[in-house]
Parts: sequence; structure tokens; C-alpha cells
Amino acid sequence: MGFAENMRILSNINCSLASFNTMMEQRLNGVDYTTTGLTLGNNLSNGIIRNEMAYDMQKHGNPIGNLINMYTGYGTPEANTAGTLGMMSAYMCNPWGFFNSPLCSYMCGPMSMTPYMSMGMTGYYGGYMGMMPGMSCWC
Repeated sequence: MGFAENMRILSNINCSLASFNTMMEQRLNGVDYTTTGLTLGNNLSNGIIRNEMAYDMQKHGNPIGNLINMYTGYGTPEANTAGTLGMMSAYMCNPWGFFNSPLCSYMCGPMSMTPYMSMGMTGYYGGYMGMMPGMSCWC
């Protein structure tokens, strides 16, 4: 296994421990089972999605996703908000990480990416991101 895989595994363990810790704190404070279960599911899914985004970035040599997850933490609404906003900003503003990711393929359709992509951006036109010739993905 490489560095990216190890970081994903360790980050998912960290996310799980922090989410279960928050659930136990809520139960000790008298919060009902339904609310704690929903909070646990929300915290786990948020952290795992952030870890997958960081993994995708790390595979392409960009460690920013791991740094964001390390500094924002997991398992609380504040950590989820800060981590998600930071991760979305880093992920979307990085053309290499975004246009080569499954997220862009999902948003634009499997046939919209051409094999001779050009990574330069020409600006914004009518709310859509305008690409240079060779890029037909208008995410």
C-alpha cells in the first residue's frame, strides 16, 4: 500500500472514533437514540466523503485534502462545516483534482470528457465555467 491508501485508512479510523465519541457524549447528556443515531450517520458519512476526496487529491500528489482533514477534525457540526467547506474549496479550485475525478465525470456524464483535455480556464460565461478547446465538460 502507498501513502495515499494509508492516510485514507488512518483518517477513516480517526473519523469513526471521533463520531462514536460524539455519540457517546450525546447519550450521556440524555439525547434520545434516534437523534444520536442520525448524528452518528451524518458525522460518519461527512468524514468518509471528505476522506475520499482527500484520497483522490493525494493520489494526484496534492496533500491539501489531508491537511484540511487533519486541522478541522471530525465528529462535530463545527468540524463537519469547516472541513466540508475547506475541502470543497480546495477540491473545486484545483483543475487537476476536479477534472480528473469521478465527481466531475458524474456531474458531466461519462461521454462529456474528451481524451485531449486542456486544463486552462478562460473565465466564466453565464454562470458556467468556460474551458479552452478540447475540454467539453461544463461543470
